[in-house]
Amino acid sequence: MDRRTLVEFVVAWFLVLLAAVVIILPIFNISNIKNVFVFIISFYGIIHIIKNSFILKSQDYSGFRTAAASLVVLIILLFLDVNDSPWNLALVLFIWVILMSLTKLKESDYYHDRANKLWELNIVNLILFIVTGILASISLNYYGDVQIIVLGFFFLINAILELMDPLAAYLITKK
Repeated sequence: MDRRTLVEFVVAWFLVLLAAVVIILPIFNISNIKNVFVFIISFYGIIHIIKNSFILKSQDYSGFRTAAASLVVLIILLFLDVNDSPWNLALVLFIWVILMSLTKLKESDYYHDRANKLWELNIVNLILFIVTGILASISLNYYGDVQIIVLGFFFLINAILELMDPLAAYLITKK
């Protein structure tokens, strides 16, 4: 397994663990959705900056674009009250899904330009990401615990989709 694939694989597993932790947060009576969402987005951005610092030689800057999308969402969260208005939370999540979709589309283009077959998998992952993002945004009409669980499952699905790319890259190069 090359360095880039290994780093992406480890990052995806960290994201799976983060999502699993978010799903069980309501068990411990943690229901402040703004703090949880800020933590998720911050962790997501920071871990992608770390990922890109390890794979700078590959000239794939999707981690920096992901961090920029996360930063934009964090700035928006400063101005919107997501604790009292589920529509604001849905709007912020939808904005993040749009920005991340652009990042994932650019990553698919990166693979396509290099005649790598992974671009097809990335397009499928992009479509699944958009669909789950829209469904998660629609499902945020509830309050507190349910919102945290919905976000947890959305980020779990997203982490699994991110895990598919390095896994497929490893299986392709193994043959």
